[in-house]
Amino acid sequence: MDRMIGKINRYLMIGWLAIVVVLSATYTGELVRGHRDLAYMIPFYLVLGVPSLTCLVYFLKNPKSTKLRYFAITGYLLMYTFVLLNTNTIMTYGYIIPMLSLIVLYHQPRLVLIMGSVALAANIACVVRFFIIGMVTTDDIKDVEIQIGMILFCFIFAYIASVIYNKIVKQNTEYIASIDDKQTQLERVTLQTITTIANIIDAKDEYTKGHSYRVAEYSSMLAAEIGYSKERVSNVKYIGLLHDIGKIGIPDSILNKPGKLNDNEYALMRKHAEIGGNILSGNNMIDGMDEGAKFHHERYDGRGYPMGLKGEEIPEVARIIGLADAYDAMTSNRVYRKRLTNEKVIDEIKRFSGIQFDPKLAEIFVKMIEDGKFDEISPDAVPESATKGIAEQSAALLQSVIGFGNSSYDTDHDYLTGLLSRSSGEKEISLALAETDGGLFIVDITNLQDVNEKHGIVAGDRIIQTTAEALAEHKELLVARFSGSSFLCFAAGITTDNALDELMSSICGSINKTLRGAPEYENNLICVGGALSKDVGRDFQKLLVAADRALFYIKELEKKGCYLYKKEASVFGEYSSGNRLEQMIGKLVSDNSKLAEYEQDYPGVAKIYELVRNIYREKKGEIQLVLITVTPTLGITPAVSDRDEAMEYLQNAIDITKDETIITFRFSSVQYLVVITDPAGENAESVVDRILNCFYKSYDKKNMALMTEAATLPARG
Repeated sequence: MDRMIGKINRYLMIGWLAIVVVLSATYTGELVRGHRDLAYMIPFYLVLGVPSLTCLVYFLKNPKSTKLRYFAITGYLLMYTFVLLNTNTIMTYGYIIPMLSLIVLYHQPRLVLIMGSVALAANIACVVRFFIIGMVTTDDIKDVEIQIGMILFCFIFAYIASVIYNKIVKQNTEYIASIDDKQTQLERVTLQTITTIANIIDAKDEYTKGHSYRVAEYSSMLAAEIGYSKERVSNVKYIGLLHDIGKIGIPDSILNKPGKLNDNEYALMRKHAEIGGNILSGNNMIDGMDEGAKFHHERYDGRGYPMGLKGEEIPEVARIIGLADAYDAMTSNRVYRKRLTNEKVIDEIKRFSGIQFDPKLAEIFVKMIEDGKFDEISPDAVPESATKGIAEQSAALLQSVIGFGNSSYDTDHDYLTGLLSRSSGEKEISLALAETDGGLFIVDITNLQDVNEKHGIVAGDRIIQTTAEALAEHKELLVARFSGSSFLCFAAGITTDNALDELMSSICGSINKTLRGAPEYENNLICVGGALSKDVGRDFQKLLVAADRALFYIKELEKKGCYLYKKEASVFGEYSSGNRLEQMIGKLVSDNSKLAEYEQDYPGVAKIYELVRNIYREKKGEIQLVLITVTPTLGITPAVSDRDEAMEYLQNAIDITKDETIITFRFSSVQYLVVITDPAGENAESVVDRILNCFYKSYDKKNMALMTEAATLPARG
């Protein structure tokens, strides 16, 4: 409506100023020719110019004001009345026609009536004056009738036109208002839907609550800063809200993993960009809606993913969102570190300008940080629509909103294989153990990473699916996807070593036989480790610990086949005897010694032993060894998942703190061996302090702790 009023006001001013210019030129010409004198022209110019200039100034300040019409009509009426009362002819009705044309634009019948009445009264007064001074006689009555008739005719038809026009305008206004209202409602529902989806995505990852909301805010602010229109800024905000929608296709176990992802997990995590692009492709609601999701991890130097686009090949909206995404990651608290300061963030953005980020956008973004434009957005900001339990609603809502997903996205099943998810499998096996004894075993694809590197991730997925299909054929088993490359199986009713060993061997052989027909097959893909509840007990966690220990043994020592856990023992603390490291030192300094007696308890330790011995032989000075063990807090019996989680934190702490003088080995499922090759520059005490500080700053649970043992290999004589 405001736009329509502004348009009418503009036409009014153009029309009126055109009349003013024409009249000024005409009367100035009469002045030059001597037909007018200054006594007449000065008041005329004032009556003509002052109202028009006043209205022009008002229009420039308030172009959409509804009051302008009254100022303009009043000014025109003053000019008309002046001309009428100072003319020497009664034929002045022509002056009223342009005014009538202008006031019809305002579709206000009452205004036409008022102006018509004033104009008619002024003309009658003029005629009376002419009769009095003798300029008009009864012989001129015909001209008077024509003038009065023309004025009445003009105003009557102007009134009719104004009534009709007013009705049309009202109908159009109501129709446009209803469309605008529906559009507003649609935009509101769209925004709510998009925000809800963004909240669902963020809720899947417990470490990034509100991430999509903040990225959308930063992105839209940057878009506005570089000159995007209001509509485009709004679109960038929507695209930013959905940039991580592909994470709906990534398992929660990977999204919420506190430590460093392994190669398979990282490869799967990278798929979220492609998944997001596929979900949003073909959506016509916003132009380029899929570009933010698909390309926000591309790098300016071409080393990003999923397509390796370079420079301006990357859509600008993706470059904007990629920068905002990195900024939020740096300014938000993470499980492994606290948020960075603005100074550090600015340094990082400048350092990677032209490498990861568009240099022009990076320069503008840094200036916005320095100006404090993002300060009002809290690093922990989460939109109000985020609610508890929203993650559990994700699959159903996404399927209804965007029509993406199938049974593999069910929270009870694994997304890739259709088997039970890890959490569901653990529940089912725990329930089964409450009823009967049985055998639990873990089937692991040992060299899946090699398949991914040589043949690609899709080939690796086929190996996983083929293995899952082979396991699913054993109807007597409860089978669940345990991790990226392993499966958890439970056979109820099995109580003897021979029975379980035979079953595991049969499954191992049949899967290997099936996989040999695949072009991506690598030798000895399958390893199996198992345990009997009759030996360990019906406690699921204890049984899982035993099976995990058996799998660790067969993978590290034999590299293939099956192994059955033979004795009851806890994996926690079994490597923590203080004299073990001292014994290892004694063996290392003796050229003829072996560690065969440890191979059963330390699977794969012989290889580590040889590596450390080689380092010792190459170094002339002392070498310090530190054995760091993850152990349960006193009085607590943690789950295997707790142990694995603590080991991830420990690995991350070591990676962050070590330098070129420190070499580390994964010594067992609960230990790291730290080899300090230059004790003069970095002694064991300072290394351990750094690692422990980093670990306990990020790992805030109370169920696990670190135990350390240190020893020194003396300089070789």
